[in-house]
Amino acid sequence: MKVLITARIDETEVDRLITNGFEVKRDGFGLTGIKLDRNQLVTSFKDIDVAIIEFESITEEILSSADKLQVLACLRNEPAASVDITAATKVGVPVLFAPGRNAVAVAEYTIGLMLSIARSIATTHHLLRYTDELTSVSYSDKAGDRKGVTSEWSMDPTAPFQRFQGEELMGKTVGLVGAGYIGQEIAKRAAALGMKLIAFDPYANTEQMAKLNIELTPLEQLAKVSDFVVMAAKVTPESTGVFSAKLFAQMKKSAYFFNTARAALVDYDALYQVLATNQIAGAALDVYPIEPLPSDSPFRKLSNILLSPHLAGATTGVVKHHSKMVVDDLLMMKAGKIPNRVANPEVMESFMKKGGLH
Repeated sequence: MKVLITARIDETEVDRLITNGFEVKRDGFGLTGIKLDRNQLVTSFKDIDVAIIEFESITEEILSSADKLQVLACLRNEPAASVDITAATKVGVPVLFAPGRNAVAVAEYTIGLMLSIARSIATTHHLLRYTDELTSVSYSDKAGDRKGVTSEWSMDPTAPFQRFQGEELMGKTVGLVGAGYIGQEIAKRAAALGMKLIAFDPYANTEQMAKLNIELTPLEQLAKVSDFVVMAAKVTPESTGVFSAKLFAQMKKSAYFFNTARAALVDYDALYQVLATNQIAGAALDVYPIEPLPSDSPFRKLSNILLSPHLAGATTGVVKHHSKMVVDDLLMMKAGKIPNRVANPEVMESFMKKGGLH
């Protein structure tokens, strides 16, 4: 059984495929860092039984020309970002995917941003590393006999100790907009820091929320009471622009806003306005309406914002997670069983009647 892998994949899982009788070919982004183009994909898909992709675009044309293709696996949370799911369903090809593959990565990164902005870690690092603002300076309490006290920066009101005195996370309220895989992982880590957990998610499992001590609440109430508002939802027609100017106006002046999910969830013009007028304490952003962030973006001129270049889900661990997910499911299919993660489960009945993966 021939498998084409164009995704980033853990070598241990490649060895599992080979050990279980799969003939593996590597190409594309996972091997070279460059995605295969349309013509390369059409050619490569002609004689394979299974494809494991990540960032290559699998269109209706490619699927229609892949006469031998039995299973397509997309190593992403949202396989529709790379695969025409409707076209795959039309030709009866199950699409495996890796939901929650980067949930831990994004959760840890989000907590890191919360700590960094609440305690001015990124700001003070920049000032100390790249400017003389905190070094080439004299303080009144570091003169005379006090000049020799090397273990104390200064207690002067303009010195870092008072100027950057931050907030503890313990006891604060985290408001999660979305309580799926990522939201729940954020909640676990926030709870370990002694934070109160609330969430808005119309589709949340109430029993699971109760286990994690997450209180479900209306979105407007979440905006009003949260100290840290965290976007953790998927983009759907229903969730697009869900955090609006109206909700930003409801937030506490001492509150912080975080988006490590998708820019489409948020009214960024409204976010800029509340930051520029200090109506909220600050924000940390990892995603933007245009990426890379344009050099003339007004967000770059704000002093109450922490910016990162879409890195929340970028860890080596993500590759290990999604590799094991898809190989586990492929081996289940080879054994005649129904896989755990299928983006188009409606094809499975006819797929199994035809003999499954063989």
